[in-house]
Amino acid sequence: MLKRVMASKFRDLKRTTQIVRVLWKHGLGKIIYDVGLKSHLPFTKKVPLKVYDLPKDLPDKIRAVFEELGGAFIKLGQLLSVRPDLVPHEYTDALRSLRDNLPPVSFEQIRKVIEEDFGKRVEDLFAGFDTKPLGSASIAQVYKALLHNKKHVVVKIKRPNAKRDFESDIDIMYFIAHRLEKYYKDHISPLMIVKEFERYTKNELDLLFEGRNIDRFYHSFEGDERVVIPKLYWQYSTNNVLTMEHIKGIKLKDILKYKDFDKKKIAQTIVDVSISQVFDHGIFHADLHPGNILVLESNKIAMLDFGIVGTLTRKQKIDGLNLFVAVINRDIDEIMKILVSFATPSEKTSLSALQQDVEGILNEWYDAKNARITQIMYFIINTCVKNKMSVPVDIVLYGKSFMTVEGTCVELVPGFNFIEAARPKMLEVLKREKSPRKIVQQFVKKSREIADSLSELPREAFELIEKIKSGRLTFDFKDADIRHLGMDINLSSNRLSYAIVIAALVIAGALFVDLPPKYAGYSFFTIICLSIATLFLISLGISIFIEGRTPYDRHRRE
Repeated sequence: MLKRVMASKFRDLKRTTQIVRVLWKHGLGKIIYDVGLKSHLPFTKKVPLKVYDLPKDLPDKIRAVFEELGGAFIKLGQLLSVRPDLVPHEYTDALRSLRDNLPPVSFEQIRKVIEEDFGKRVEDLFAGFDTKPLGSASIAQVYKALLHNKKHVVVKIKRPNAKRDFESDIDIMYFIAHRLEKYYKDHISPLMIVKEFERYTKNELDLLFEGRNIDRFYHSFEGDERVVIPKLYWQYSTNNVLTMEHIKGIKLKDILKYKDFDKKKIAQTIVDVSISQVFDHGIFHADLHPGNILVLESNKIAMLDFGIVGTLTRKQKIDGLNLFVAVINRDIDEIMKILVSFATPSEKTSLSALQQDVEGILNEWYDAKNARITQIMYFIINTCVKNKMSVPVDIVLYGKSFMTVEGTCVELVPGFNFIEAARPKMLEVLKREKSPRKIVQQFVKKSREIADSLSELPREAFELIEKIKSGRLTFDFKDADIRHLGMDINLSSNRLSYAIVIAALVIAGALFVDLPPKYAGYSFFTIICLSIATLFLISLGISIFIEGRTPYDRHRRE
């Protein structure tokens, strides 16, 4: 036990020294001195000199440091590249080019991982296994194999020491983050970044997490002729080994070399599938760059690498859809309403400053020739973060994913018009979400919520009375105030009852619209329900009109 602890401490010390030297190499001596790690520098480099100035191209320097350190730092950079809520957009842009590509460990080490997980030899599990990896990254290596049923598969195997190495790097990140927090917390929160990375890494290190994402996408798009999702073979998968269908195709980034593909049609398919995954299924691939898309025969596409996936609630889907429409229409009031709906303001948030920022972004977009609609949405969401508003992670990923999709399509077809390509599918979604049936469903849901709230009122009122009786709650009301309050409650209750009855009649009329017998194309039941609802509505309107003329009401206003 002591030997293992000592070995772990030695690894951490050695890794810390490596990190410090890489930081120094790239001109980040200020960070070394701020953190208090100058003792890890060689004696000749311990003189501060000009270390107290950070380089102007800091985002590029950070990218170079992450790239050289590899392992967990590559994964941290990749996470930050899609999370503008954690770092400013200049860092997300700089880190986007990071690619996870490490020298592979030997196949004998990989064999050991497989056989320990399954308790069988590789030869017994697979009819064939190519020992040369297709790819090698910081967490896992990927191989081609053949099942005994002659199905070609891709096997992703976690590196033997991946978990240990990542945990060691995260410990060091926490140490550095704690020291940096007091210097940089006004701009970014190093501690929040490391905490979010630790959560993200926990999922990445469990290959079954990605497996569940793949399976969900597979069933969501099953039967869809536009897109292929690899099938997962659960009986050949563990948290260290993931076995999925091998899909033959050409990576989108290489498609420009080929003339046999309709690039415009492929771009349209990517847009349609991206909108469909968000608004039809509520789950979406958050990083559809050209390296994660395969092009198949008949201009179909296949999606790969489901490590970063977002999910949206129905409300978030509606907010996202309305934001897209509001940006196109340049409706600043609607945009602000939507932003406040999904983002939570803090004490430091100024809504007037936020509105000015949003107006500035919109004005800049309308004046620019090459601006993209998805970039504007992304910048608007990012502006909420800048103005100290709490934005759900999946909303951030939503904005980032569409910006990535548009960038991918523009790379494939220069001058690609995302708005025109998205219009048919967006109109289809809008019609569906604004259909009478959907409106009725939402109305019924809201009515139930109101009914549930009303059912809690007697209990809450009883608790309030108990507090008053026990002296824990006191009021200073005049007798007239109490009488007026009672009359207000009585009047409001009657009106609420009328409103609920009217709503019930309208809903019943909508549901019975196709029920015979009919007159002029409408069901008799619908006509009766709507007629009674109209009478009740007129009665309610007269009541409100008369109330404004009563002595009681005049006295209440006084």
